[in-house]
Amino acid sequence: MWAIPLIAGVAFVLVYVLKGVKTYMELRDFGGPWSAGWTRLWLLRCHLSGSINTKFTEVNDQYGSTARVAPKMLVTCDPELVRRMNAVRSSFTRGPWYTSLKMHPESENIACYTDEDKHTDMRSRTSHGYSGKENVHLEQDIDDLILHMLNLIEREYLAKPKEGLFCCMDLAKVTSYFTLDVISKVAFGEPFGFLVANDDPFGYMANMKQFLPAVGWFGVYHELTNILRIPFIKASLPGSMDKRGLGRVMGFAKERVSERFGDKAVVRQDMLNSFIKNGLTQLELEGETMLQITAGSDSTASALRITAHFISTSPPILERLLGEVKEAIAAGRISRPVIQNSEALQLPYLQACIKEGLRVYPPITGMLAKMVPKGGAKINVGGVEKYAPSGTQIAWNSWGLMRNKEIFGPDADIFRPERWLASEDTEETQKNMLRMNETLPLVFGYGRFGCLGKVVANMELNKALIEVCADASFMTNSAD
Repeated sequence: MWAIPLIAGVAFVLVYVLKGVKTYMELRDFGGPWSAGWTRLWLLRCHLSGSINTKFTEVNDQYGSTARVAPKMLVTCDPELVRRMNAVRSSFTRGPWYTSLKMHPESENIACYTDEDKHTDMRSRTSHGYSGKENVHLEQDIDDLILHMLNLIEREYLAKPKEGLFCCMDLAKVTSYFTLDVISKVAFGEPFGFLVANDDPFGYMANMKQFLPAVGWFGVYHELTNILRIPFIKASLPGSMDKRGLGRVMGFAKERVSERFGDKAVVRQDMLNSFIKNGLTQLELEGETMLQITAGSDSTASALRITAHFISTSPPILERLLGEVKEAIAAGRISRPVIQNSEALQLPYLQACIKEGLRVYPPITGMLAKMVPKGGAKINVGGVEKYAPSGTQIAWNSWGLMRNKEIFGPDADIFRPERWLASEDTEETQKNMLRMNETLPLVFGYGRFGCLGKVVANMELNKALIEVCADASFMTNSAD
């Protein structure tokens, strides 16, 4: 009576074990934590720890530039492999990890497509909008919001010692308010209003803090994304009718998108208008704007605040940067009240600080895992070729990539902008500078998978970083 179920159970366990052994053996040439060869739990714990950047770097330091972090996943800090996977004509494709980036319950976005044809088509239709070529208000919109941010700082956080008034400012919150208002303004013409309220009027930031760990789960166990299609689970997800959190932001975006359609459609030369001109549907636009808000704001805010932190906590760096700015203002090379992007690009030390901030603390740390093509791929690890079969995902380790001591020097863990300013014009120095300048742009991706929003992000950094640092310095002097 019990024989058939027992045999079936034993057969199932045997098949499961044999499949696990086969999967383990496929990547046996790659080093990594022992348990990672058998289960994805190591990778999940790594995600949920909040220290995925340092844990990946420890793995690469110990086991090689490309190492194993899950039964069918590798992680790499090799810039050559990253370029190879992302190149325009590369046969590598987006892995199932990308499905975890779906931010809208009804619509996909350019980040979550794993179908190469769909991704290429969407990229071609959105590239002009992201680049700013069809957004005539881009720089002015950013300037206006920088002034709003500076007014907020002066109004709410300026110390007045003579009156016994001293204030503390949470730079993380203020920079997030700024980048959220920027991305909503440049995307669909109206800021959320974070800076005006000096608060999170939608409860969005707190909701995202709760929501992001789920991305870790879905990124590791991508099969879980299928449960989001179950009606009662789908109904429990954030929706545009919600009064707070991610759903309220979704509703705000939906309202702005709907204004562009119908008999009395709003017409404005901005990013949203560019997308419409290039054939995106109303539903596609709603999905795309949610990606812009969630991905485009936090990454830029992280880069801005960490760079400002390093500059402000190092008096020699701050003094040199402010000296460069004051000299340029006196010479009429910086516009007031807000520096122009073209002017910021001509300030060598400012650019060195921005580069160093992006390098020391890469703002985009997701795995961005690519799939090895049919036929597999040979991967060079420390001069030894190792074989990765088709179906293997290869994630990138941005932290390890940007702290590579062979490229950035033995002090790669230190924030030192001077590394970007060649002190001598020797062949070796020029060669090292070239390697650094070729590697740094990988922080925004590369080739056909490069970040489309990097033009807006760079413009925000070029303007906001110098204005915040200079404004804080001048306010401190006036308060004294």
